[in-house]
Amino acid sequence: MKKIIDFLKKHLSFLGIILFIFILFKSNLGEILKNIKNVNFSYLILAAALALPILLNKTWCWNYIKRKQGIKYNLKDSFLMYCSGIYVGTLTPGRMGEVIKALYLKKDGYSMGRSLVSIALDRISDLVSLVAFILLSSLFFITVFQKQILILVLGIIIFILLFVIFLKIGLIKWFFKKMFYVFIPEKYRKSWKINFQDFIDDFKIYKLKNYIIIFLISILSWFFYYLQTYILSKAINIDVPFLYLAITVTTAGLITLIPVSVAGIGTRDAALILLLAPFSIFREQAILFSALILLMSLFAALVGLTCWLYKPIRFSKNNN
Repeated sequence: MKKIIDFLKKHLSFLGIILFIFILFKSNLGEILKNIKNVNFSYLILAAALALPILLNKTWCWNYIKRKQGIKYNLKDSFLMYCSGIYVGTLTPGRMGEVIKALYLKKDGYSMGRSLVSIALDRISDLVSLVAFILLSSLFFITVFQKQILILVLGIIIFILLFVIFLKIGLIKWFFKKMFYVFIPEKYRKSWKINFQDFIDDFKIYKLKNYIIIFLISILSWFFYYLQTYILSKAINIDVPFLYLAITVTTAGLITLIPVSVAGIGTRDAALILLLAPFSIFREQAILFSALILLMSLFAALVGLTCWLYKPIRFSKNNN
């Protein structure tokens, strides 16, 4: 049984590729090529230019979190480390991009426990921002998708209530320990000296005011991202309201977190095809839109490669 599970874990990502091939097989390749020829490159360049404020804003958020820990870097160095993590994360499986950012801090004398706090909070703030956005957006679409929205909202409320109860009954440390190991790939856990208590202690530093500021900065980052995807949609003549498109790419992004594809190939395409269908967006347009979103991710990775070449770090299994 263990061999079967290991085999599935190793080859699970190919499911997305198979799904993508199936989608292409069911599509009109000639129509896709026609849409590619009609791409408005002015919009494409504008969308690519928005990668810089997105990355700068995410760096600003991460820098703010670190500074509250007393881990002080200027914006330039934080930008180089953050973007290098994006580059490494694009090329490697698991959460190696997050690990690289922690290694930069560890190299400068901070424990792995303290280093992972800022990374964990950065990811949590993104998740909370997305959940908040979905809840607010549901108010606009409850008349269109009444049953589905009510189920979604009810599910999220139940999750939040269970989470609060979970924290109140004294299982906070257990929860944080589980979350702590989310950012460390299993094969590296034994080889690194990780101080979990540092992780817990530094989480106590943050007050409600700090969490609100982190949340607001994250919201700003997502606004730039939604604006970028909206411009991409205009580049290929997809006429969808900004708010609905934001919900669509958010949902598609959450689906790509399921570990059955590489860079969301296949799963993102399928999600966009289904979600854009109510606006009479053809399958071929949705596929191209998905490809442009992937292109922007690769462009961000290219920026990360430049940062990595400027500020590399030696990474090995026995790094401690």
